Amino acid sequence: MRHLPIFITVIVLIIFNACQSDEAIKLGFLYSTSNTERYVKEAGFFKEYVENNGAQVLVEHGEGDEAIQYQKAIAMFDEGIDGLALIAVNANTAAAIVREGKERGVKVIAHNRLVTNCDLDFFVSGDNTAIGKMMVDEIIKAKPSGTAVILGGDKYDRNAVGMGIAINEYLKPHIQSGNIEVLYETYIEDWSIDNAAFELDQVISNTGEVPDIIFAGYDGMAQGCIQVLEKHGVEKPVYITGQDATLEGVRNIVAGKQQMTAYHPSKETAYKSAEVLMMLVNNDSGLKSMHSGFVNNGQKDVPNVRVSSIAITKDNIDKVLIQETASYTRDEVYN
Repeated sequence: MRHLPIFITVIVLIIFNACQSDEAIKLGFLYSTSNTERYVKEAGFFKEYVENNGAQVLVEHGEGDEAIQYQKAIAMFDEGIDGLALIAVNANTAAAIVREGKERGVKVIAHNRLVTNCDLDFFVSGDNTAIGKMMVDEIIKAKPSGTAVILGGDKYDRNAVGMGIAINEYLKPHIQSGNIEVLYETYIEDWSIDNAAFELDQVISNTGEVPDIIFAGYDGMAQGCIQVLEKHGVEKPVYITGQDATLEGVRNIVAGKQQMTAYHPSKETAYKSAEVLMMLVNNDSGLKSMHSGFVNNGQKDVPNVRVSSIAITKDNIDKVLIQETASYTRDEVYN
């Protein structure tokens, strides 16, 4: 009988810990597709932050299909998540995910891609104006005059629209001075490598002219353009932009096939989304001082925090991507 108090204490501790586990915050990170290298990395960093801060996390992606993403969101809600960070496959139809979450009392934030016409709690993003500016700045620095083609991202993605507006704004004085002539401009559905390649191929085939500059909205699109230039046997240098600092994009910069890419610090961005979502779930009043402004999504002004991007060229690949952020190893980049 003298061991009975110890036995009871152990049982009480087990029950207490089980209750704590049941009551632990549970968050979800639901991204659009595993085909986007950056999103896969950010999902991992989001998970790392949440678990390091004592919460549970579910990670899924929508396989690039808005209907599948909706089904996976419902499954996450059914599993009892308290908050969801969402990279929408479709920024318009994903409003249904936000509405369902809100009806269940789940906090929902948009990560990287604003979801329109819904009661979104928060938006963590890059700065599309700054990205467009850095693309123009780096290109003009390398090629102050010549012909240009602008291939933006998907026209239904506000990131693509915002970046396109910025490229045109900062390119305008160079066009007015007569230094830059824009031959063609269009949006690229799904930010697709194949669609980008098709558009550039049409420009070259129909005009017989190879542009000096290509503003490509994403490294995958830049790769599509590089393939077209190689198919046409183009020997002159063509100055191409990109975004996301994919391994393929970085290697293209090293090889002299691409001029620059916009690097979004994956760890910083994912950690920020995780921090914001945990604060929302905990009703932390400190969140009010964190946002840097508001973005209207068609229904409301959504609090927004922006994470700055970095222009990557041959000059700073080693410093930023290998030494400071350990995004890649030297062997991955150069071998």
